[in-house]
Amino acid sequence: MLLTKTYKVAEHYFSVALEEESFLWELMETPYGPFLVSAEECADRIFTLSLSEMVEVKDASLVYSNKATVEPGFVVMDVFKTPDGHYFELTHPGAEEISCRLYISNDFKQAQLSLHGTDREKWLIFNTAVDFCFLLSTSGRDTVLTHASSVIYQGRAYLFLGKSGTGKSTHSRMWMKAFEDIVLMNDDHPVIRLDAEGNPIAYGSPWSGKTVCYKNISAPLGGVIRISRASYNKARRLHIIEAYASVMTSCSGMTWDKQQADGRDKTLQGILKKVPCWVMECLPDEDAARVCAKAVTEIWN
Repeated sequence: MLLTKTYKVAEHYFSVALEEESFLWELMETPYGPFLVSAEECADRIFTLSLSEMVEVKDASLVYSNKATVEPGFVVMDVFKTPDGHYFELTHPGAEEISCRLYISNDFKQAQLSLHGTDREKWLIFNTAVDFCFLLSTSGRDTVLTHASSVIYQGRAYLFLGKSGTGKSTHSRMWMKAFEDIVLMNDDHPVIRLDAEGNPIAYGSPWSGKTVCYKNISAPLGGVIRISRASYNKARRLHIIEAYASVMTSCSGMTWDKQQADGRDKTLQGILKKVPCWVMECLPDEDAARVCAKAVTEIWN
């Protein structure tokens, strides 16, 4: 029997439809459970994702591939355009065959997914596919999905950006050590959404990388900080063009598609009108957290 559950992330509703006995439900409980809502509460869904034994498409033409540039440990992705939508082939790191085939309609509201591999591989790629559907279906809805670590401090959310290995999570941990009354909101994919007045609000999400931090919480965005390793601790506020480049490179998006790219660009411009951005050249220590916090919070005090 098919079972459908609905979730609410950053004020957006989406549904997942799986067989009632699917092993995926148990694995979804921890990361997605805090975002589960009742059918009565649900407003318009941005997408519904269902599983299929086989996803077939016709007249598909390749529009993007990351095979030549993908870093080790990341998903290999081929993207095709069809008359009715978009078709993706995703291969989990180390897998010998395509791990998932995902089809999403042109309005991004209907998605079908077929999974291959071990149960662990199926779960990892399924979770990636849900994340991906959320990203695509919200790009024109004043929403961006970021690659960042995030904390809530003094009533505002602060996002730490940077390439893998530069110390985003470490910097969050240093803030947690240095200050009281602070909460880790998300450690991999927090969401930013502009509210009705154009104010950027940061939200937790079910996607938090290797850190178990799936919190259905939100706060006004106070600052976006790019972490850069250095032998000293110094915060520098970025000019608008620098800020755009810094934030844009850490916001996921289907940049080869004009509609998707324009949606992300519009949201980023709205964020940068209201929120300062910084680069934090730093050591991985508590003093770095104190220097950073002093610089990025004083504008609100």
